[in-house]
Amino acid sequence: MYESSDKNTILFCIAFYKIYTQSERTLIYYKQSRIKQVEVRVYKIFSKIKLFCLIFILSVLVACPAQAQISANVLKVATKTFPPFTFEQNGQYVGFSIDLWKEISEESKIEYELYEESTIVDLLNAVSTGLADVGIAGITITSKREEAVDFSYPFFESGLQILIPSHSSSSFFFLFSLLFSPIVLQTIAFIAVTTLISAHLIWYFECQKNSNMFPREYLLGITEALWWAVVTVVTVGYGDKVPKDLPGRIIASIWMFSGILIISYFTASMSSALTVQQLNTNVNKLTDLTGKQVSTIKGSTAADYLKNRPLGILELDKIEDMFQALKEKKVNAVVYDSPVLLYYANTEGAGKVKVVGSVFQKQSYGIALKRDSPYREVINKALLTIKENGNYDKLYEKWFGKE
Repeated sequence: MYESSDKNTILFCIAFYKIYTQSERTLIYYKQSRIKQVEVRVYKIFSKIKLFCLIFILSVLVACPAQAQISANVLKVATKTFPPFTFEQNGQYVGFSIDLWKEISEESKIEYELYEESTIVDLLNAVSTGLADVGIAGITITSKREEAVDFSYPFFESGLQILIPSHSSSSFFFLFSLLFSPIVLQTIAFIAVTTLISAHLIWYFECQKNSNMFPREYLLGITEALWWAVVTVVTVGYGDKVPKDLPGRIIASIWMFSGILIISYFTASMSSALTVQQLNTNVNKLTDLTGKQVSTIKGSTAADYLKNRPLGILELDKIEDMFQALKEKKVNAVVYDSPVLLYYANTEGAGKVKVVGSVFQKQSYGIALKRDSPYREVINKALLTIKENGNYDKLYEKWFGKE
């Protein structure tokens, strides 16, 4: 189907063609006529008219097929899951980028079919090789990607942020994690072993001459000896068990002084564990993640940014896998595009996770196209029109609220 502007162009071509043919007839007439006074002057005028008509018709014939091709082709548009920009809901693709593309296609009179690629790498490869004409999601414009594909004008300003588990609502979880931290467990194991050794020594030297307090039978005797070792090490000393033999008293004296050191060691270990636990949860900026395990998406700008940082990186293919790794405590935090993290924290992850720190490594999203694509200028013009007529602001408010 031709647009109204195309019909007008065709009518102009027909009119100029008629002028061209009439000029041709007039020139032939004057050549055959004997009116010498006007022959040269009129001949020159109609020659110019003929040349002008010919140039105009040729230029229109060259331009019209290209315009008709842009209007007639059905574009293959590749996307990927990137909520809230693109995601599937009730069997349909929805999101900010999807709505924006609908506005662009309506403004530019472009027909298209939408399909999904699994990763950002696959999406960009599809566009660069021509399998897709356009790629739209939340694609960051970078110099490296610009080498393989072209980009439209930026349509969204973004950046990276940090997502961590939210423990503020669970004091029990925090206490549980503290008591079963490696430092506390090691301290408890050390105290248990030294107490057992002390109990066996006091029972061995006291069971012969002090069998009333430390029976000779092993199970009964060692039980009483353990009771004595525990109340002694915590400096309670009930006095119901007292060693009477010299070796037993020597062991008891050593154990009493050791108790002071053991209790001090236990207190220091608990303080250290508490400090480490607080450091693990108090993440407010990128430097707080030093030495920790972080998850992000493979091939993303976040992955490129984190590669030279002193932290462990778990790169995954899908966004949902990234959030699942945080939920299963495989990583300490997630570093990714701010809008995606904020959307997850306010929907599926509400109360379970939180976004911390300010936005860093700011970036811009654009629409990816094949190099030297004829659609680039058309899309750019449509983007500018959508921003100027206020439709962009309406879409932004729909998906992100008022600024």
